[in-house]
Amino acid sequence: KTSPLLLALLANGPVRMDGVTYYLHGNSIRICKSKRGAKKSRSEGEEKSSNQFTEARKMWRVYRRATGGLPIWKIWAKETHASKSDSVFHSVNSGCFRPGEGVWAFPIFRFSMGSLDAPVITDIARDSWTVTLRWENDVDRPKANASDQVYLGYFYGTQPRSPQMITCHNAHRGDGEVTVEIPAAGQPDGTPLHLYLFFGNENPDRFSPSEYAGLNSEE
Repeated sequence: KTSPLLLALLANGPVRMDGVTYYLHGNSIRICKSKRGAKKSRSEGEEKSSNQFTEARKMWRVYRRATGGLPIWKIWAKETHASKSDSVFHSVNSGCFRPGEGVWAFPIFRFSMGSLDAPVITDIARDSWTVTLRWENDVDRPKANASDQVYLGYFYGTQPRSPQMITCHNAHRGDGEVTVEIPAAGQPDGTPLHLYLFFGNENPDRFSPSEYAGLNSEE
């Protein structure tokens, strides 16, 4: 038999007791498990971590467009037994990002990772938007072939959330140097450039880590 007291209580709204909610449905009493209370607000640390992850996700999407689907991080994920290409990109580069700003630590950002030998830049020069990079070139080795393709990733100093990349089709590791015309893209003369030189094999299914070089105006 339904308690008159309980009916009177429920007339004013649901009653929660011991994880159970009692409420009226017409003239009948219904029972269900109580829903959890509202989630507590995130801590400052959780908020920063979430913002950092969001920035890394945005950078990954822009990076993929810039590289035209070149499988750099997909291959690096396989070589390091990581779960996914975006995960390994985040783990390597997330510390270089600031939420809402993009890359701030340009010298430690990795445009590429891989098992080929990294370039060792020996000289860099700039004449307006034309840049020349030279690197140390040794004999062929298992992880460094003279025929390796040259790639150049870059950021304009004014656009830290917009990575760009040029495939230097007629340049190879064995050349020891490359001269590239960076698109002005409406940027003021002398805009700082952040450059990332790296190599890939002919397939391409192996890449090298990138080597950073920064340029201000003409150097």
